[in-house]
Amino acid sequence: MIKSTGPSNTVVYRKKKKKCDARRPYCSTCEIAGKQHECQYEENVQRNITEALIARNRALEDEVAAYKEVMNTSVGMAQSDHAPSLFTAGISEFLSTNSSRLSPLAPFIPSEVSIPMMNISPLDGISPASRPSQLLFVNEMQSAISDPSTALTAAEYASRSANVQELSQYRATFLCHHGQLGISFPAAKMQAIMNADMSGASAHPVLVFLAQLMGCRLWQEQQRIFLSGNVEDVQLQYVNQALSTVQDPITMLQVHTVLAIFFLIKRKMHEGRDQLLKATQVAVDYNMRFDKHPSETLEPFQAISDEAQEHICALSQLLYLDKAASIVLNDPSLLGAEYEQQFRYLQYMFPSIFKNNLVVLRAKSIALLHHTRRMSARWTEIVLNIGTPQYSSMPNAQTQWYDDYWELLEEISEHLATLNPAMLKTSFFRQREYALTLKMCMIISLTASAELHRLLANHHTESRHRCVDIVFEIVGITKGLTDEDYIFLDPILGTCWSMVATVLNQERVSLLDESQWRSSFCVIMNSAHKLGTTLPFMEDSVETISGVASLNPESPTSVDTPI
Repeated sequence: MIKSTGPSNTVVYRKKKKKCDARRPYCSTCEIAGKQHECQYEENVQRNITEALIARNRALEDEVAAYKEVMNTSVGMAQSDHAPSLFTAGISEFLSTNSSRLSPLAPFIPSEVSIPMMNISPLDGISPASRPSQLLFVNEMQSAISDPSTALTAAEYASRSANVQELSQYRATFLCHHGQLGISFPAAKMQAIMNADMSGASAHPVLVFLAQLMGCRLWQEQQRIFLSGNVEDVQLQYVNQALSTVQDPITMLQVHTVLAIFFLIKRKMHEGRDQLLKATQVAVDYNMRFDKHPSETLEPFQAISDEAQEHICALSQLLYLDKAASIVLNDPSLLGAEYEQQFRYLQYMFPSIFKNNLVVLRAKSIALLHHTRRMSARWTEIVLNIGTPQYSSMPNAQTQWYDDYWELLEEISEHLATLNPAMLKTSFFRQREYALTLKMCMIISLTASAELHRLLANHHTESRHRCVDIVFEIVGITKGLTDEDYIFLDPILGTCWSMVATVLNQERVSLLDESQWRSSFCVIMNSAHKLGTTLPFMEDSVETISGVASLNPESPTSVDTPI
């Protein structure tokens, strides 16, 4: 046994000053104690402090050098410089070879949009700005804001905001995550955002500031380096000012939903909820409906317009956030039942969007999980009321429940049949964000399926077997996630994993291989901890999973109790 002094030893025993041999994947001490799920190593979870300080010092030096070069470069040179932007490595490889062979799983970056090279290390390898004329966008931005008395001057902006290089990288980060953020942009609008085009010809200036604001936040979360709040404060001020000039309800909805995510990541619950309320109010005030545009089945030979796709995606993202807040934060739902009903009919009106658009697929997944949890609550109510006068007064309640149960199970199975081949295809072509979003959809939908099978596990052997098989499928997908993937995921997975952990505990007595149960539980526990270090609102899920782990295996909780 080696005394726990080196950085490679496990976190738990180094803090407790106990001996640790630093074996992988679990140290001997944890393995003997049966606490493999608590045995964690710090590598690939948080950046070493010294490395972060060195990286930040290098970043500051690069900023000074870039600023001097930009100031010394003539405008004429900038106008003659038309060197094409570099693509990200993954996007370039995918778009150049495989885009024609894939179904249009929008929204992702079209081949005609040029995105500068993204670097894993903070600000390393960023070439000096090749187009100093982009500095002029500050003045163009001023004309896009209706109230100049409240706007910062260009000098104030330059002194308080990031430089051109950084803002460009923030916009690139935003575009790389825009599918995760639930936004569908046509190619021209994406290119306008990337170029910081303030003319408003293709994209309203508010989207440029929104990209810089959200991109800055995501960049900091990815790099584990947190900058001065001035950058975000300035961009947020300009977003709010430019938003007052927006007339398009789709753009309003996009801005409010992204701002909701921005504030929730910063754990500003009140502000995040306020943005969701504003987004809902926009949808109501402008009568935004899923069935607003003509069905593609009525016009089979016409391509779906960009406006229709943006409209459907914006509403789908609002539905997703509303259901996620209800499940993760226990907030009351803001959208009425009519939106859920319209969304269910979307598959008949726009089948291509419903099967191919990732924002819509993700909204469908969480809607099914939300419906499943309500079905579970109804089942619990029926079970608890058996033999009571209330049960006698509702003789058809159980029959109706079974009818709804089989209908929902069929709907989930059809959805999984769409997701599974799409996930395999995108994984084969190595398109990371496609695959990660589809994996998240798979985990959410499989969790809903496992929960439905769990409800009948005590009374139906086939349901129990399917429940266990599905749980292990979820564990297999989760095990394939890398440390770099978690920033692209959502806290809703914490709820899914806590439900999976409960099923694992309930069914462990029926599993033939105890080691399979232990390894599966460790995958769920470690993944929940890693997601918790990347995203907020994982505390309850981690606590639930830890609580399940501490239960006596000889007395699992009743399968008739809802998760």
